[in-house]
Amino acid sequence: MRARSKPLIALAIAAAVAAALVGAAGWALYGESGYAYVRIDNAQASAIEPRAGMKCEYRLEAVDASGAKSGMTFQTERELRDGAYLKLETKPLRGVVAWEEQAPEELPDAARAALEER
Repeated sequence: MRARSKPLIALAIAAAVAAALVGAAGWALYGESGYAYVRIDNAQASAIEPRAGMKCEYRLEAVDASGAKSGMTFQTERELRDGAYLKLETKPLRGVVAWEEQAPEELPDAARAALEER
């Protein structure tokens, strides 16, 4: 192997690693959205030190479209309507990035059934 080709190979490898890291970071921050559903229980909300306009934190049981349960924590600028159903948009590493209130009939059947069990 020539002495001049070794630095070129090292540079190519470093560039490939850097591109992979940038791609992974982009996916983690801006990748495909996931969705979860919750039913607001204001007994599970707590006031937090205001950050970026967020004043309230919820720790609720969330379900996905198939009804599988998991814990979910997210922050809001205000206390939400008790008993409201929300569709949460989530991103890898960032967590909940958006939410919208939905009528119960707008939720996937399995998600609605799991949330109504409580």
